Amino acid sequence: MPWGKFFFLTGFNYIFLMIYGIFSDIHSNLAAFEAVLDSMSQQGVQRRICLGDLVGYGVEPNECVALTQKYADICLVGNHDSVAIRWESDAGFNPYAKQAIQWTQEHLSEDSLKYMKSLPYMHEENEICFVHASPMSPADWVYVTDLEDALDAFDHFSGRYCFVGHTHSPIIVAMREGAIPKIIENDVYTVESGERLLMNVGSVGQPRDRDPRACWCLFDSELQTARLIRVEYDVFKTQEKMRLAGSPQFLIERLGVGR
Repeated sequence: MPWGKFFFLTGFNYIFLMIYGIFSDIHSNLAAFEAVLDSMSQQGVQRRICLGDLVGYGVEPNECVALTQKYADICLVGNHDSVAIRWESDAGFNPYAKQAIQWTQEHLSEDSLKYMKSLPYMHEENEICFVHASPMSPADWVYVTDLEDALDAFDHFSGRYCFVGHTHSPIIVAMREGAIPKIIENDVYTVESGERLLMNVGSVGQPRDRDPRACWCLFDSELQTARLIRVEYDVFKTQEKMRLAGSPQFLIERLGVGR
């Protein structure tokens, strides 16, 4: 993907201005992922960043890995990815996640394994930090679920913006130096002068905020505006594929209610 049309000089660093499409937690849900990619194209996204968890829960891991490899400019490793490629055990997973990841391990292709094993835990560019869970300790999969967690996260990235996934629940948090972080109630926010931003971009393939639509983030680095975008997709199609593959009923049903 091409970089932005222009850039400016600040200090000794060139900052590229562009429209980012940032997404996370695909979880082998191909229909949701395809819908998000279409949405990104419609929104004029110039650079696509995947924050990890390509696999787990769903039953189309290789298809989702292949699409990520094709379209994502940067992709990070998530905790389900890490277990799927056997970098760590599934001991901390609940029974449903464990059953799904064991199925995934049995069905991953060599190409998928090779690509996933090449993925980093964190990436930084243009004053932006990208990480699956928290910049505080990227390989420990720390959840950012409240303002205290957010405050810890702000202390562990040096740029102005940080985008995370992992919880499957989107949220925007802004903070000024020396102040307590504040949760932004809207789905779109323009970062004000002197503020820093921490944003959970939600989940493509398994939302858990009671909204079953796929979720991704559009970030315009020129306008300094971040926007959560929800996308309809064929949930029933994904559920039917999961049934045929013998997925736990709980994992199938949760897709329809976004939990």
